[in-house]
Amino acid sequence: MTLTTAPLTASFTALAGVQQDHSTALGNMVSTWTAAGLYSLRWQERTVSGDDPGGGDHPVSADPRADQLDQRLREYFATGHADFDSIALDTQGWTPFTNQVYRCCRAIAAGTTVTYQELARRAGNKAASRAVGAAMARNRVLLVIPCHRVVSAGGGLRGFSAPGGLQTKQFLLDLESE
Repeated sequence: MTLTTAPLTASFTALAGVQQDHSTALGNMVSTWTAAGLYSLRWQERTVSGDDPGGGDHPVSADPRADQLDQRLREYFATGHADFDSIALDTQGWTPFTNQVYRCCRAIAAGTTVTYQELARRAGNKAASRAVGAAMARNRVLLVIPCHRVVSAGGGLRGFSAPGGLQTKQFLLDLESE
């Protein structure tokens, strides 16, 4: 595991961001942490696009929160299930509706799916299925916010921004249903 730190811009309340690599069955993931919690978790190909709330990289000592996440990721890829609920999230930049959508998405049980429309209903606005889709597309905390469990009205797979796209989404759903 590699750890790095990055100074944050003025729009963030944390003093430093910490990044850590996590090896998974689908490739390397990188988590970014602030004082508030997990800011992002993406496959490495995705971390260059604003997932670092600060800037440059500097080595730092191990962060126990990242170690806890690493343990949960190993458990997830070994069994298809892991308890990510104890992972605190940095919700800065999220609207109240997006925050509610993500809370409801985190409540979707592993091995099950819900439609964008159903997730909108659970979040308090049954007419906001497109807004839910947009929130899922902007999800910067993959797996912890399990956007792969959200499907189209007919139950089909639609959109997944992680490397591998829909194949990765299907892999995760299959892993959870074993």
